[in-house]
Amino acid sequence: MNDEGQASQHTLQWTVHLLRRGPQKAWKAAATIVLAGVLVGFSFRSAGMGLLALVLLWLATREYWLPIRYYVNERGAGVRYLGAVFDITWDRVKYVTVTDEGVKLSPLPPRSRLEPFRGVYLRFSDNREQVLEAIAFWRGCSSGKTTS
Repeated sequence: MNDEGQASQHTLQWTVHLLRRGPQKAWKAAATIVLAGVLVGFSFRSAGMGLLALVLLWLATREYWLPIRYYVNERGAGVRYLGAVFDITWDRVKYVTVTDEGVKLSPLPPRSRLEPFRGVYLRFSDNREQVLEAIAFWRGCSSGKTTS
């Protein structure tokens, strides 16, 4: 396979919707958000503050409610969903951690205190091997190594 064919084979885009993976959690999450909004509204005696709490809690959990788009390409890897973009270029990736659910690309060494809060986490969607192969391919290309 030529370089162009390998590049297109290792350029990935996929979508994960956590709500569809665990719909039974939706009722609990929604009830918790509404309850918190009501409690805030009563605590401050303000419907506006309750509504603000609802909006902020929904925004904080939007990764669960909305589809998340992931990509891996020659420039790097990233995550996109409503109002949020997290990406990392291959030259910044210092450490890769693979879990059952996904892979974390971190710009920091593994023993850094900030490492859990930095980087990009890519969730798998029945494409674990493809994602790991693409990451290995592009990291190899960016470091000057050639992979087959």
